[in-house]
Amino acid sequence: MKKTFYALGIFVLLLTGCNSSNRKCIENEFKGKLQVHKELVEIGTKKFRINTETKNRPVYIQLWNDDKRNQILTFLNARNNSIYFYRYSDTTYLKRITFEREGANAIMSAAAYYIKSPDSIYVFNRPFIEVALTDSSGKVRNKVTLLDQTDKEWALTHPQYMLSPVAPMMLKDNHLLLPGFAPFSKAMRKREEFRFTAAIDLASNEVAYHHLYPEELFEGANWGGDLIQMSYPAFTPEGKMVHSFTNSHDLYLSDWNKDEAVKVYGGSNVAGDICSIDCGLDKEPSNEQMLEAFLGQDGYAAILHDPYRKVYYRYLLRGMPNATPKTPIDSKNLVVVMMDEQFRYLGETELGTGKEWNWTNSFVSPEGLNIEKIGTEVEDDDYLTFGIFSVRAIQE
Repeated sequence: MKKTFYALGIFVLLLTGCNSSNRKCIENEFKGKLQVHKELVEIGTKKFRINTETKNRPVYIQLWNDDKRNQILTFLNARNNSIYFYRYSDTTYLKRITFEREGANAIMSAAAYYIKSPDSIYVFNRPFIEVALTDSSGKVRNKVTLLDQTDKEWALTHPQYMLSPVAPMMLKDNHLLLPGFAPFSKAMRKREEFRFTAAIDLASNEVAYHHLYPEELFEGANWGGDLIQMSYPAFTPEGKMVHSFTNSHDLYLSDWNKDEAVKVYGGSNVAGDICSIDCGLDKEPSNEQMLEAFLGQDGYAAILHDPYRKVYYRYLLRGMPNATPKTPIDSKNLVVVMMDEQFRYLGETELGTGKEWNWTNSFVSPEGLNIEKIGTEVEDDDYLTFGIFSVRAIQE
């Protein structure tokens, strides 16, 4: 989330403050009432040795199955515009694909990707807000833009993208889906028209937009833009899309290409009320107001489905009531809420702060839930390290 705030600072209008109040609070009706049956336990680590060109905390990761069903850990090195490939089972380095920054095959700054096959790799080129189809040599075969330069109001009516392993590019019915968000609070003035998921038809290259912000969460309230208007998607075993919003104890289920959604409870036993910024709808809150709202109260983040253990993991970032605007965003404690595949609460476990766990780099493997682990020793910089977690029944 720290990267989200600073990377999107250019979208935030630094106004002096708010002159009217329109505060909305989302209550957790089941706080303290849920029965705990399971806990999350760390069962091991996985360490991938990286070279001097590479830093840990990569900006994007995809666990990909090759044509022999081997699981391949891939990650993006933003320094050299490359995707690295490692065999997940034994952490062996395999290769890398480097994208040119200039010329006919230019991808100026790769920010995310989706590997469909070795010669169908879709790369999100952030500066141009476009998706490039490349092959295993890095050659660009096609580009699809998501930016309409003729529309002066484009940023108010179309999503921005802060893609990560927990807000990833996804493939469904030969459509490439890019989850996005509204970076401005004033985009919610036309909430009923703002769709935050882009869908590229890979057969025709046509782009459509789906999914509305829920009225009961965003109508008539100022949430301050990117920090709380992020959305986190996953797919259910039945192929439904489930969205986790930072300000909702509920989850929202829909078809991938429909606006209508059904909500189910998916909250924490400890999370408190989540309140919008004490600000009228006609102003953009200041950085300080947004940080105070984000740091000071609980907020949800990623939702991941684990098909091997048949559970969902939903992340909660605990509030820090005594935080100031100078408090690092990664000081918030990470809690992992567990639910079964019918979204029935199983339990939750607090793991530590974002200084210990880079939770945006999370994915599920047959071994368990993988979360990037941040070491404190000098030699830890030589590895990309994941803690591996499994679900365990609590003994009565």
